[in-house]
Amino acid sequence: MAKTPPSADPESKAKSVPGTGNDVVADNEIVYALNGYKEEAKDARQGGLNPRDDKWRENLDLYWNRFDFQDKADWQAKETLPEVPSFVDRFAAAMKEALVALPEGFYTMHDPADAEGDLTSAVKKMLDVWLGSCGHNLTGHVVGFPSVFESQIKLGSMMASCAMVTWKNDRGDGRVSIETVDPQQFWLDHTGRGLYRIRSMEIDRHELLGMAAANDSKGKPIYNLPSIEQLTSSLEADMRAARERLTGEGQEITTPRNPIVLDEYYATVINEAGKLVAEDSLMVVANDQFLIRGPEKNPFWHDKDWVVFSPLIETPMSVYGRSYMEDFGSVAKTLNELTNLILDAVMTSSTKVFAAVPEMLANPEQLTDGIQPFKIFELEEGVQAKDFMEAIDLGNLPSESIQVWLNLKNELREAAGMNEVGLGQFAPNSRTSATEVSLTQQSSNAIIRGVAQTVEQNFLNPVLDLAWKTGLQHVKRDDAIIRSAVGPEMFDAIYSQRKDLIQRPITIKAQGISRMLQKARELQTLIQIMSIVAQNEQLLAAFFQEVDMMKLIQRLFQLSDIDLSDYSLSEREAMMRAAAEPLQAAQARSANGSAPSDLARGEARQIAQTLGAAQ
Repeated sequence: MAKTPPSADPESKAKSVPGTGNDVVADNEIVYALNGYKEEAKDARQGGLNPRDDKWRENLDLYWNRFDFQDKADWQAKETLPEVPSFVDRFAAAMKEALVALPEGFYTMHDPADAEGDLTSAVKKMLDVWLGSCGHNLTGHVVGFPSVFESQIKLGSMMASCAMVTWKNDRGDGRVSIETVDPQQFWLDHTGRGLYRIRSMEIDRHELLGMAAANDSKGKPIYNLPSIEQLTSSLEADMRAARERLTGEGQEITTPRNPIVLDEYYATVINEAGKLVAEDSLMVVANDQFLIRGPEKNPFWHDKDWVVFSPLIETPMSVYGRSYMEDFGSVAKTLNELTNLILDAVMTSSTKVFAAVPEMLANPEQLTDGIQPFKIFELEEGVQAKDFMEAIDLGNLPSESIQVWLNLKNELREAAGMNEVGLGQFAPNSRTSATEVSLTQQSSNAIIRGVAQTVEQNFLNPVLDLAWKTGLQHVKRDDAIIRSAVGPEMFDAIYSQRKDLIQRPITIKAQGISRMLQKARELQTLIQIMSIVAQNEQLLAAFFQEVDMMKLIQRLFQLSDIDLSDYSLSEREAMMRAAAEPLQAAQARSANGSAPSDLARGEARQIAQTLGAAQ
């Protein structure tokens, strides 16, 4: 999980107010304004017409199969169906597979001033290297971008995709880092005017001490040391007060962790008088009281926010959009509740309760252990068994409930089919008919294409743009891996003009997912056309006259991502086949009773010589 704020650019340390000379703004005035932003953002997301926090928590509970069964009796069913997690996992896996399916890569770079394409080719090679080590797993091992992307799609399915692009010096010469940010700890200006964005994180006290020792390349402290000293004193006073409350004597009590809440703001600050205090500046507030960093200008040369936030489904008048699983998640919740009710009904209809008269037993204590199979009750003399006990039905399972359950299940199956069919993985399973596949394609393709385009335009493109610009800013001149990837001469040329290159209008366009969808759609259309043509002889004849079959076969193989050369005849095999065809024709004529002529004998000798030469 993303923690510390980004490292500082040597030229970004500036605490003066823009447009007012060197006037220094009081820290408490800035903290007051920033806390107001935070409260405003929290209230807007928790309330309003479409609150997000409660919905996100509900989605997380559904994904982890967390249901509230505390009000149920011990005998009632408490089963959970794996519909939601399997749906989300399949969707993320399909999107990841579509991302990496194209051999040429999932993105392209274009520079209108680079007619030869040698510069963009070199930059793309550098970005490929950085993307190969941009993430890390839970044990700290470096992983590539496809793994990061799959996690982001799962996050976007439940809440929204949110990632931070920075530079880390945790291996070798450093790497571009794309870290997941918890959307629950990230707030935007709900008005959509982009006045601020807030990222909250929790650190331990030893990390705070490391921040206090951090300097930029000129040896200047990155963080505000007086504010950190005040924060440290406040923490120590709080610990002493806690010890006195626990012991009453102030005895020493050690605690392994002292969490500190940091709020990172990238914002324009306006005070109560409407005066501009800081514009597009980075500020970090600790425990809602201490301004330990900033205000300073953007530490990155790209002058953009280093956090990318994108919902998978955009909605008007909402900066947080909608999550992908909102609609089917509620259906899955209802299905799970209905399943447990049906299991309870099966339980009550399969078992019975009994009314008994203990006085009719020779020993009334026989009823202490209840009624069990093969148990024998000893009755009083002259008592009839039917008079002693009677079974009572608790009800029957109505058939209508099963029909409702099946209808809900079909709704979820249709939603699950949108993943596989819409993303080109259209091979149906044994329970899916061709009609169901066709209907699913028609209803899901537009939705899937819309989600894919949103992911590419609103998430992938900004992340890739930040990644190459962040890497270019921080790459070292002696980075052997990057130097070998693009060549020494090209690397020296790029390194000497890093700032200018970052400002150039180089555009990155992610297209792996949409290209995969387009190919799948074209393949399905071709198969449907061929199946229609094959049913009519006249259409089939016209089809062969207009279409080059070899080109059609090559296109079908391309759309199926299959290399035709693996199945094509080699030059030797083609020569042997061409030589064998006349011999087979001569053998066929001989088998039909025709006498072999001298010409046929000559052809046979020539074919035999050709086959021998080929072998």
